[in-house]
Amino acid sequence: MRFIIIFIASIFSAAVYSETLNETRTVKRIFAEGTASGGFYTNEGLPQCLYHIMYLKLDTDAGKAQFSMLLAAKASGQKIVRIDYTVNPSNGKCNLTGFHVE
Repeated sequence: MRFIIIFIASIFSAAVYSETLNETRTVKRIFAEGTASGGFYTNEGLPQCLYHIMYLKLDTDAGKAQFSMLLAAKASGQKIVRIDYTVNPSNGKCNLTGFHVE
């Protein structure tokens, strides 16, 4: 029984959790690394994320669309008004799941 409780507790403590940030942000820097990873920094910072970076997956259609939207937002000076993301509690890495611009 004790083993089962420890096992269940370890599963829940390592689970990724979802968050939403409803604060206005301005894209400062966008980057792409290799074929599958990209991300961005904001002028205002993202203290809830490891190194203040929001990552996205460039190997999915959704990730490619998000990257295109980020480029357009940066080029036109549009503000991000909502960011949906997941956080890996073991390392603090944030992964973008969706966002809204003005």
